[in-house]
Amino acid sequence: LPGCQERIMQPGLKSLRMARTMLEGMTLTVEPGCYFIDHLLDGVIADGSDFQQYVNADVLNEFRGFGGVRLEDVVVITADGCENYTLCPRTVEEVEHACGGGKWPPMKDEAPELRRTRLCDPNPLQPSGTL
Repeated sequence: LPGCQERIMQPGLKSLRMARTMLEGMTLTVEPGCYFIDHLLDGVIADGSDFQQYVNADVLNEFRGFGGVRLEDVVVITADGCENYTLCPRTVEEVEHACGGGKWPPMKDEAPELRRTRLCDPNPLQPSGTL
């Protein structure tokens, strides 16, 4: 896009979808993921790979066929950062609590660094106003 940062074309970065300058009031989805793609895994554990020393091939191979996982967050850009609209459990403790039948959403946010300002709101899906 004219006036926006050019895409970085190196592997691992060339598929990033956001090259725009973020402005207050913009809403976007942040989609980090971990995917187990066979042909990429083969390259990582191949003899001579620069990454081979960092990977336990036996453990990695247990995840073949799993697919992967993506954790999506919907955020709105604010003057001082962002507000995270995602209300699902994110930390290990939150996931274990919810899977164990615990109340969700919680009464207190134990991970304020995630900027989920609506997490403990009794009406979290009700708009909090306009920007």
